[in-house]
Amino acid sequence: MTEDSEARYRLPRDVVPSRYDLLIDADLDAGSFAGTVDVAVAVTEPVREIVLNAVDLTLSTGSLTSDGDRAIAVSDVRLDPETERAHLTLADAAEPGAWSLHLDFAGELNDKLVGFYRSTHKDASGQTRVIATTHFEATDARRAFPCWDEPDLKAVFRVAMVVPDGLTAISNGPEVGREDLGDGRVRVRFADTMPMSTYLVAFVVGDLELVDRPGSEPPQRVAVVPGKEELAAFALDVSQHALSWFSEYYGIPYPDTKVDHVALPDFAQGAMENLGCITYREIAVLVDPATATHGEQMDVAETVAHELAHMWFGDLVTMRWWNGLWLNEAFATFMSMLAVDDFRPDWEVWNQFARSRTAALEIDALETTRPIEYPVHSPDDANGMFDTLTYLKGGSILRMLEQYLGRDRFRDGIRRYLAKHAHGNTETHDLWDALEEETGEPVRRIMDAWIFQGGYPAITVEADGDTLRFSQRRYLPSRPDDTTWPVPLLVRQTTPDGSSRTEALLVEAEGATLPLKDADAVVVANAGGHSFVRVFYDEALAARITGALDQLSPLERYALVDDAWAAVVDGTMAASAFCRFVEGFRDETDLPTWQLILTGLAWCDRFLDGPARDRFRDFVRDLVMPGIRRLGWEPRPDESDLTRSLRGSLIQALAVLADDPEAKAQARELELGAEAGEAIDAHLAAAAVQIVAADGDATDYDRFRGKIADPATPQEEIRYLQALAAFREPELMARTLEATLTDDVRSQDAPFLLARSTLNRDLGWRAWSFIAEHWDEMNERFASSNIITLTAAIKYLSEGAQADAVAGFFESHDIPQAALQLQQNLERQRIAVALRERATPDLQAAFGG
Repeated sequence: MTEDSEARYRLPRDVVPSRYDLLIDADLDAGSFAGTVDVAVAVTEPVREIVLNAVDLTLSTGSLTSDGDRAIAVSDVRLDPETERAHLTLADAAEPGAWSLHLDFAGELNDKLVGFYRSTHKDASGQTRVIATTHFEATDARRAFPCWDEPDLKAVFRVAMVVPDGLTAISNGPEVGREDLGDGRVRVRFADTMPMSTYLVAFVVGDLELVDRPGSEPPQRVAVVPGKEELAAFALDVSQHALSWFSEYYGIPYPDTKVDHVALPDFAQGAMENLGCITYREIAVLVDPATATHGEQMDVAETVAHELAHMWFGDLVTMRWWNGLWLNEAFATFMSMLAVDDFRPDWEVWNQFARSRTAALEIDALETTRPIEYPVHSPDDANGMFDTLTYLKGGSILRMLEQYLGRDRFRDGIRRYLAKHAHGNTETHDLWDALEEETGEPVRRIMDAWIFQGGYPAITVEADGDTLRFSQRRYLPSRPDDTTWPVPLLVRQTTPDGSSRTEALLVEAEGATLPLKDADAVVVANAGGHSFVRVFYDEALAARITGALDQLSPLERYALVDDAWAAVVDGTMAASAFCRFVEGFRDETDLPTWQLILTGLAWCDRFLDGPARDRFRDFVRDLVMPGIRRLGWEPRPDESDLTRSLRGSLIQALAVLADDPEAKAQARELELGAEAGEAIDAHLAAAAVQIVAADGDATDYDRFRGKIADPATPQEEIRYLQALAAFREPELMARTLEATLTDDVRSQDAPFLLARSTLNRDLGWRAWSFIAEHWDEMNERFASSNIITLTAAIKYLSEGAQADAVAGFFESHDIPQAALQLQQNLERQRIAVALRERATPDLQAAFGG
């Protein structure tokens, strides 16, 4: 950080907080709040001015009092909206020592889903009820109360709230007192927190019911709007399991006294790890396992586990500044997978995680990628860190390191790190040093290359006589690049007699070698499929591995398909060759591998029209039918969730991608049956909704809108809402787009629905044109953090003129809070244009004859 940016965006350290006593009085009807805060501070040098953070607040009375009862008035308050600071001028100089700063403040409950904001729901009588709730990460605590809003300025918080009697109030600590004020209101007091960062403070008040699990330790509850209590049990199951599992894994008991999971009707993100008071979108925490798909249940389980992992990794030990955000988020991503894998081994979550890793590999192959950790100066910089690279590349390289070091040695290093830095703040090197001390491996040297360099390597494997040679280059299709990494690999060789051996290998800049065990050995250079690399084999090795798919694990087969599709995108494999390649996977049983194959084929479908498209549809039908015949349309009682999910994916591909009339008719019967109350397998029901939408008319559309207005579960609501984007009649698309700017679609959901509409093969350009036309209105209406979502699907607008128009639009419309992600999305669109130009004649020739 430069000296100028330090002065501009970082607070001075001449006054440092250690404790906040905070009182919040929220008027839900008026949409406003008032409060007082008394902050115990240490003055480290004589000061006449105190600088702290505040934005969108009115500050009035203020004073500074010493332990010796000396009082100094705050004679002037100057708010600087640009730097989001309050400058408090003191009537006299304050000498070094212990002081208490008192401030009165007031603000408005906003509708932007940040700071202290309004969420609404309809009660049983149809009346709108308001919940006042908070979301502070990264730098929005300053919107709710004046504070030192930087992660390394940890303090103890004692929160009290004045609320209407009869409403539920929740904060980080457990409730410890309640006083009737005699005017229909009560003052609710909460216990002190452990020292923590301001972004983890939370307080919620509203018409909420609390569902608990008697006897759980620590106490755990789910807060829901009335009527949704039955949807809380699954989250409590996950919570109880994960807390116990994390306590054992980390070797540290849960560091707080209780856990509340608060389900909010309006929430910009998925969830937020506020200490002891975790807030969520309803769909991320409430679910009925009897009617939810495997993927929908797994989303809830992973989200709950992710937030609970943060109680240690993020809340107990916190990054020093936002450049180290990955220390929180990547680790919680990784840990949630471990915990859910223990909770439901049958879900094979690391196989599912491969799809997330693919998303990170795609971003990290761009010119506009970034290192996982890079300098952060402004609040916009901090907000820009919440992206695919932080969460998914970060989680992927942690999995790679864990597999290379071994699970037990990795875990012991994590225990060392947490024990050493409990209640403190850290930099990335503190984690590597702990792992290095525990294992004796050069962890810091290895991992610094992965954290502080953008991109990743492509590993080339060649057989040279009786030697295997491994070399590396950066996988950057646009140009040569000499960046290298110490690459941890597990390499497996299986000889014709069936014997197999796996060795750990570190591929340095100059490459590496291993003895070839047998001239005909099947070599898997990324055994287990966990290293964050792409692998390319010489011709002989490639032929052996593709001829021995039955010897590979699902993740290893997935990696083969992933690397093949990447080669199509970068131009080193023809799209028609990919189609021939995946014919070898007709008997595939792994869900993520099939999902990846179908994703590639859906791209191919976008580049075809007329008779060639008809023949391509025949090809898809022939490819998926063996799997559908094997599985059948009727689930069996003993089937796994993964098998049921695979059936849904294959049937949806048959009906939509292959345009099979019989499959479409059967899906319609299923969807109508589900609406009529018939018990339909959740995976078939979810697929049927998408199938009907893709071929639906106005009657179907109106029926879907009715299901959205009165859903049985959050999952049902989002299924039907997302399906609106798949209708192909222009007037129905117009209705969907217009609804996103009304209260018919919650502002938390609208950006995602607009992005899905842009994905529509036939009407995506209409959706983008609507977004561009209403850009300013959307920036006013939607949460700032979700604006980038509006560009998430522009890569599907793959005609050259479309890309030119989108690029031209953003020459005069920026997204400062996600500037780099915008450039990445624009680059991905240009790559898709080049793919279309190559693939269209190739596929027309392959399927046109």
